[in-house]
Amino acid sequence: MKAHVSHQTLPLPFGQVYKTLKQRITEQGFLLLHEIDTQAIVAKHGVSIAPLRQLLFFEPKYIAQIMENDPLAINDIPLKLVLHQLDETTTQLSFKNPVHSLQDYGLKPEMAAELLERVQGILSF
Repeated sequence: MKAHVSHQTLPLPFGQVYKTLKQRITEQGFLLLHEIDTQAIVAKHGVSIAPLRQLLFFEPKYIAQIMENDPLAINDIPLKLVLHQLDETTTQLSFKNPVHSLQDYGLKPEMAAELLERVQGILSF
């Protein structure tokens, strides 16, 4: 497992975690840019997996700083939460830590730390 991917196992149903996270993303001032329903996508190709969703989000105010300092950092934006149903009452939640994923781009460390703090606010269960 990558060192900068954080994960937690929650004793909560997938649907509850999914609904809560979508709400918290916007409450924390982020834009929910896109949702990927991986389960539905692979089902169209005859593959059956447990519920798996990816929520892509970001805060526009950081884009100017990223583009000014190193436009290649856009490769690690937007931020993404991954939800995976383990069973009917358990969900695994993971995300890439922005402090680690953005450190090689010469961005202000304060920005990455602020992003991490805000993401952790979304993830507090």
